[in-house]
Amino acid sequence: MTARRWTAAILLLVAAPFLLAQEGDAPQSEPSDPVFEDPLFDDPLADDSFFEDPFALSEDAGVAPGTNTGDGSTPRGTVDSASEFIDMDELDALFATDEMIDDAADPDAVQAAAPQADLLRTEGVRWGGRISGSVGLDFQWDDVWTPDFGIFDPTGESLTPTIAADLFFDARPEEEFRAFGKLQITTTADGGGLDFGGFTFTAGQVDESNLPEGWTAEENEDGETEIRNEEGTLIITLPAEDETDDEAEDEEDEGSTGTAPGLEISVFELFADYVWKDTLFFRFGKHTIKWGTGYFFSPADVLNLTAVDAEDPTADREGPISLRVLYPFGITGNAYFYAITNTGAGPLDVAIAPKVEFAVGSGEVGIGGYYQRTLAPRLVGLYSGSFGEIDLFGEAVLLYGSDRVFVTPSRDQSAAEEDPDDDLEMVLDTYQVSDALFLDATAGVRYLKEWDGGTSLALIGQYFWNGEGYAAADASLRPAAVRLLANPGENGLAIEDEAAQPEGYEDPPALGFGDLANWGRHYAGLTVALSNLFDTNLGLSVFGLVNMSDWSGIVTPAVSWRFLERFSLSASARFTFGGPDDEFTDPAAIFSGETAEPTFGLTFSLSMPGGSF
Repeated sequence: MTARRWTAAILLLVAAPFLLAQEGDAPQSEPSDPVFEDPLFDDPLADDSFFEDPFALSEDAGVAPGTNTGDGSTPRGTVDSASEFIDMDELDALFATDEMIDDAADPDAVQAAAPQADLLRTEGVRWGGRISGSVGLDFQWDDVWTPDFGIFDPTGESLTPTIAADLFFDARPEEEFRAFGKLQITTTADGGGLDFGGFTFTAGQVDESNLPEGWTAEENEDGETEIRNEEGTLIITLPAEDETDDEAEDEEDEGSTGTAPGLEISVFELFADYVWKDTLFFRFGKHTIKWGTGYFFSPADVLNLTAVDAEDPTADREGPISLRVLYPFGITGNAYFYAITNTGAGPLDVAIAPKVEFAVGSGEVGIGGYYQRTLAPRLVGLYSGSFGEIDLFGEAVLLYGSDRVFVTPSRDQSAAEEDPDDDLEMVLDTYQVSDALFLDATAGVRYLKEWDGGTSLALIGQYFWNGEGYAAADASLRPAAVRLLANPGENGLAIEDEAAQPEGYEDPPALGFGDLANWGRHYAGLTVALSNLFDTNLGLSVFGLVNMSDWSGIVTPAVSWRFLERFSLSASARFTFGGPDDEFTDPAAIFSGETAEPTFGLTFSLSMPGGSF
């Protein structure tokens, strides 16, 4: 297709909302190709996970074993007892979505091929959901490969019961109107967690005395400590301290009744759909958006509020409040327009995200853009297709500028040379880039195989080029950057004495937690899973994640066995490897201020009866 045709397609997308002025009554035909889903009546609770992911310790995840993630998948450390270890139909559904911007759907609903009145209009309100529960046993060792390591002396251990549910309502009183909402109910656990760069860390590992400048640590009425940033935003909640003193900790464990878990209810989705003359399809509200084709990594998914967690890629992600306008054109094409804003933003701060998608042969191609005046603009390209038994998917994002805060060694290292405690090894300057091009790209493969005896194989691999990452030669800057995050006053460009500040002086940009994620440029993820081995309810899997810039990574083998139809037992181990202070050697060490060493953990979980209703 020529550049002129590409330009015309994008202009058509941007002009789509103005079609409201048209008075023609002839309905626009909808795409008949099955690769595109019905634009209005996709049902937001469908289980789009390919198998329940028992990949990592729940304490590392910040999610208790057995907690339902909201899309039918089960977080690390457990397996949904209501399903097989690998459900091949669910795996197909995960990758063969009918549109590249995908909203989760309800497990019992049947999608309509076209807006037919007898299928779309319902009497009353339909209610449903999903419930799950488990008991998880976790062990952690932080001193692997050192003389202090002892298999019978773990660094930490816990026993965690959980119960969780999703509840939804779905009302379709008219052909052209629908309302949907979803509540999530989860067990509250001591410590909570902090999501950072695709990983979730246990709150108890945060060093309160080493917080960034301007951050506060205050105790609430429950005795918990709330960590807030300089803007007052709650970052993490630490559990109340144990009143036992050090001597009591050294005494023999006499047992404990523990703490009864509580329940937390949150509104995860709430939106309304409206169809105008079978031509324009509107959606307004809060809902999950999947703008991307990647599995472990998805740089093109810039609309959701949370990034993909490589260790739990099927977990629900929180979406923003947005207006979506969809205009189907031709037979196999869709044009989208998103408008996203936040509370307190000005009229010019609305983010816009147009996109065009169409079928090409046996695959789908998408081209989109993202603009918000305070962020780097993005041009997005997407592809998914199949060649024989192998499915391919890929994304590319071209940015003009970067939202990341970078670091570089300061010319003046005198502060480090004069540091009496030798804690400050290197002085860093921070800076941002607003006038250069960056390219983030990823490509992956998926292979499924099912034999007559019922045994199934799932293999998914993905490579990620992080154009905003640091070259291998700059990997050594990360430990100094971790220190600078907690001590922004040590920035080489900072001048605290107002009298010494030159005219026009501005404070240098401050590092955030996200600026320390994806430090390198080359990453890879791989999952290999077998289910129903030898015509039994036994499943095996192994997951691997590697930063190929510093060769640190995570490996998680797991085994699951389902019994009595709705019970299951699972066991998983989690290994990390790499050198001191490498990215994946011990991701949680970034908060403790200690040198990162490889870690090892074991999780055992018993999943209780559960399922959809």
